[in-house]
This record gives sequence, C-alpha cells and structure tokens, in this order.
Amino acid sequence: MKNNEKNNNTTTKNWLTTLLLCWFLGFLGVHRLYVGKIGSGFLMAYGTAVAACILSLNLYLGLIAFVVVGGFVVNDFVLIALKKFKDCYGREIVEEKLG
Repeated sequence: MKNNEKNNNTTTKNWLTTLLLCWFLGFLGVHRLYVGKIGSGFLMAYGTAVAACILSLNLYLGLIAFVVVGGFVVNDFVLIALKKFKDCYGREIVEEKLG
C-alpha cells in the first residue's frame, strides 16, 4: 500500500478536533455531530436542554439529569482519548501521523 493511500478502517475526521469538541462542547453533542452521528448528537443536546429545564424547577432532579448526560460525555471522551471512538460509518478516528 502506498503512503498516501488511506486505510478503509479509518476516517478523515481529525482525532484532536473530536477530542477538543467533546471536552468543550460535549454536553451539546457537537463532537458526535462532527463525526456524522447526527441523531445521537441532537439527542445529547436535547438531553442537556431538558436537564437545564428540570434544574430550573428542582435542584436535585436537575443535577441527576446532568449527571446522566455527563455520563455519556465522559464515556465518549474516554473512547476518543483511547482512540476507540468510531464515526457514523463505523470507522475509527485516529491521530494522523505527520510526515
């Protein structure tokens, strides 16, 4: 295989970009939208909005809702950091080697 050919098991999405999006905007599901997981990305954003609404009504239930959504964010962050996170086509997002 030539050096400039891509492996079919990896995606063109950038690993560091995915990791940073998860770190800073994980509760909004932006990292999932970036890799093409549209449904689950919007579901995370919706869950965060619902958790914020619940928080405005009841502190304890709102915090529980944020912990649930946060669990998904932490899970995604760990998978991305370990380079086990996959895009919408099941391809791994890996760090590209320079040179």
